[in-house]
Amino acid sequence: MSRAVLFCNGEIKDLGFHKSLLREDDFIIAVDGGGNYCHQLGILPSVAIGDFDSIDQSIKNVFDKENVEIVPFPMDKDYIDMILGIEEVIDRGFSDILILGAMGGKRADMFLGNAIALSLFDKNIVMQNEYCSIRYLGEGHKIDIYGSPGDYVSLIPLSDTLKTGISDGLKYQLNNLTFRRGETRSISNEFLKDSAKIRIEKGEALIIVQSR
Repeated sequence: MSRAVLFCNGEIKDLGFHKSLLREDDFIIAVDGGGNYCHQLGILPSVAIGDFDSIDQSIKNVFDKENVEIVPFPMDKDYIDMILGIEEVIDRGFSDILILGAMGGKRADMFLGNAIALSLFDKNIVMQNEYCSIRYLGEGHKIDIYGSPGDYVSLIPLSDTLKTGISDGLKYQLNNLTFRRGETRSISNEFLKDSAKIRIEKGEALIIVQSR
């Protein structure tokens, strides 16, 4: 199955970089104000979702005119728009999900909320911008991550205790180590080559790959 790409209303500075991440068969969903970015990129999404308080109304009108599927929600709701977007594409059968425009900007609360919300879903979900990618890894899972030698790799423990298994490709190998939530020992590791392997034996964490 093709990949789902969510455009959200966070900060996107380099439109060209974000467009370069897209594939021809991507299923694109505009999450509220993320529709503004779709319009700037000349992309017509398959679905537009949200309470539509942050999208330019003229762009919303274009979506209506072009028969983009609209999934509306009330402004007073229990979940942020990004979560609603993820749930929408999961319901449509997607498990490979790229999220753009969910980081940066003035709303630190939304950025942190978006990142932590990844832990709600046991899917291959990546938040990305031109500087870094963020993904969630739960207990008993392992992952291959990719970057360039010298790029940073950071683990942010979400659980009280985080135990790693055998890793590979890192400057400081994470072999059978234990971290507590709030610790910073697992920040600013580095790639030794173009890929690395990380395994979580116990607990859960966010994995951030940061270009140098």
